[in-house]
Amino acid sequence: MTETPFEKVRADLKRYALREDRTSASLGFTLRMLLLTPGFQFVFSRRLQEMAVKIPLVGRLLRRILWWWSCVFFGSELAMAARIGGGLYVPHPFGIVVGAATLGRNVSILQNVTIGRKAADDPRDPVIEDDVSISAGAVVVGAIIIGQGATIGANAVVTRDVPAQTIAMGIPAKVVVPKSPEDTPVTDASATASPVA
Repeated sequence: MTETPFEKVRADLKRYALREDRTSASLGFTLRMLLLTPGFQFVFSRRLQEMAVKIPLVGRLLRRILWWWSCVFFGSELAMAARIGGGLYVPHPFGIVVGAATLGRNVSILQNVTIGRKAADDPRDPVIEDDVSISAGAVVVGAIIIGQGATIGANAVVTRDVPAQTIAMGIPAKVVVPKSPEDTPVTDASATASPVA
């Protein structure tokens, strides 16, 4: 599915709203995101680049200027050649480097994450499928695919494919298949424990 930059902005806002247990992005919420939330500002700067490039004659230059400003201001880089779906969630936009990778919809990226080629002769950049979460300090490199709904643990170094709905942890990363909820017994402690956000 091809999304317009405006559809991506709506998906981004919805994702940030859901993270705050809101059902929709009100005008007040949207203004707070645009004016006071660095993570959303970083994502929005990417969407502005996608809009600017469509302007005749000056679009490519304007996009490069916006990209440069974003890199300098946030200390993070989303390569202009990267393809990024809507619903991108970046709560702490610092120290992030994403090369010409493909990121699906509803991807979460925490601080100090690196995504790109392992070597100049890699046949392609990583492909991150929908609903993937990449934790702080993780490195995802090479011509690999991170499957839908996968989670990359903090500081993991991922150089091989990660199947959908699994967790990759460690250096080098090893894949863990989580137990299904019906395999986990419910105890008093787990029934009353609150989820960690």
